[in-house]
Amino acid sequence: MNDVDFREMLDAHCLMQAGCYVSDIETAPDGGRYLWSNAIPEPGFNVGVETTDLAWVRATSARRGRLPALLVTEGGDALSAHPDLQAAFPTRWMLGDCRDVQAPVMPEGLTLATEVAAAPGEGYLSVCGGLYDDVGVNAIAEAVFLPVLRGARPVEGVETRHLTVSADGVPVACASVYRAGRLAGLYNVGSLATRRGHGLGALVTRAAMTSARQAGAETVMLQCVAGGHVERLYAGLGFTVAASPTLMVFAPGAGSQR
Repeated sequence: MNDVDFREMLDAHCLMQAGCYVSDIETAPDGGRYLWSNAIPEPGFNVGVETTDLAWVRATSARRGRLPALLVTEGGDALSAHPDLQAAFPTRWMLGDCRDVQAPVMPEGLTLATEVAAAPGEGYLSVCGGLYDDVGVNAIAEAVFLPVLRGARPVEGVETRHLTVSADGVPVACASVYRAGRLAGLYNVGSLATRRGHGLGALVTRAAMTSARQAGAETVMLQCVAGGHVERLYAGLGFTVAASPTLMVFAPGAGSQR
């Protein structure tokens, strides 16, 4: 697991999400990349990686109607003092060994369903549409994120598994596993806001790691916000930090639509 570096994680992420969140990738003059989502406007889905060429990222994001953003692992000191920097969000890219993980025991009343398909079913999606206490935020998820998941396409070399935990037949937690070679990516982990605090996030994560092992993966990777309860949850499940890039969002350049 220790020999998995950020480049391998990034390459795997681009491949795993090519049929879902990543609509296109452009190559920067310095060899970096710009990842773009056709349907999701948030900077985390429309971002320059392995590049600090802000001028190029600005021009590229402007063509896409997006805010310029960079995911910076090195060389970020100068950018952190840039006058057009609007926000900076530290993130964690974490790794967990799934080779010896044991399947969790489902408490009474809970069941686990696994779909091996590019797009998840409506039970899974009903959880994704109820992750937040704020009904307005859930409405945004319904309008923006769920159509992307419904329209997900198969990607050669990637096996996708969507897991749904139900309580007495009602979906309450979900997670997705995308396996490519020895790596599996963990995405969309969550539980209904009305069921938060019952250990469902840890339960479905353990189930996802078991599913990744069954699919042939050795290591599970994930991305999360740094320093919050989500990072603490994953650390408690044995995940360790492999990289700590910062998502930097800048003001649009001249000629941008935003």
